[in-house]
Amino acid sequence: MAANAAVTVSRLGGMSVLVSCIGDDADGRAALEGLALEHVDTHFIRRVVATTTPFSTVVVSADGARTVFNHTPPSLFDRPCLPLDGRRIDAVLTDCRWPAGTEAALRLGREHGVPCVVDIDRRINDDVTRRAVFELGTHLVFSEDALRESTGCPSSADGLLSIARETGAHVAVTLGGRGVEWLDGGVLNSLDAFAVDVVDTTAAGDVFHGAFALALAEGLDEREGFRFAAAAAALKCIQLGARVGIPDRRAVDDFLLGAMAVRPL
Repeated sequence: MAANAAVTVSRLGGMSVLVSCIGDDADGRAALEGLALEHVDTHFIRRVVATTTPFSTVVVSADGARTVFNHTPPSLFDRPCLPLDGRRIDAVLTDCRWPAGTEAALRLGREHGVPCVVDIDRRINDDVTRRAVFELGTHLVFSEDALRESTGCPSSADGLLSIARETGAHVAVTLGGRGVEWLDGGVLNSLDAFAVDVVDTTAAGDVFHGAFALALAEGLDEREGFRFAAAAAALKCIQLGARVGIPDRRAVDDFLLGAMAVRPL
């Protein structure tokens, strides 16, 4: 997830630094080489000796939906984060796969006073990580399933309101092909997804979160950030493959210009 988001940032014209763990194996070396080709800074990736690199098998159906079968060594992320230095950052994006890395990145973002986006695609069962995310994150973006599992609320609106009572962060939920909803001053806002001929949704969420974080780093507000992210994710979905389908900045800008041109009066 984080690697795809980092590549998204790079392809969209940003500079990305990936903080993570991989195994000290052939797959890990190949991953680092691939990230280097995408101009992702891998200085803070911890290589764990005698451990395999996580991998996934993805099955894509005729309608573009995907099913992911993932293998991650259970002890891979049971270790501290490498010390993060003071290089310039304009936004932080993290998921919750690596608790120590998540907290370190969020604290660094808070120290710099920059947006801290958290991709929450599953319920956070660890109380320490949940507390760090809710206290340090500035933008919590849930998947629909994660929001329901975290709150027990059947509707996304009720779920967002429930989460908002626990945090001062902006809260949002992605709804796949139905778009995104978020709260602004307690008021529910929504943005439809762009209509495209879907070929493969693999990594669409990763692209969405990476593009949203970059948009905030560039100074866009939440609505415009979500719109930019939705465009990037839509373009990803029209191509088969995960990383290969991530668009560049010109493609996203042209897509948004075209969408504005056909907007009804």
